Amino acid sequence: MLALTLTCLFAIVTIATGLSLIDSWLRGRDAYLVLKREKALLNAGFIPQVHAHEVRLRTPARRTVAAASRPYARRLPLPTTQLAG
Repeated sequence: MLALTLTCLFAIVTIATGLSLIDSWLRGRDAYLVLKREKALLNAGFIPQVHAHEVRLRTPARRTVAAASRPYARRLPLPTTQLAG
């Protein structure tokens, strides 16, 4: 009885491992094909556009009291006529 149980357990683990390896192989192959397609597009001169959900926006910088009290922090930006100069 113990040998039958261990044999069934070993068979189930073997099947699960095989299915996991097949799944990983299929996902890896799909990712590789996507990379090959993107490389071909880059070589053809196309520039890929990043999806909006993949862009991480920066958090705004916090203005502390120490930073606001520095003399150079209170300078006003130059008007655009002086920048073009």
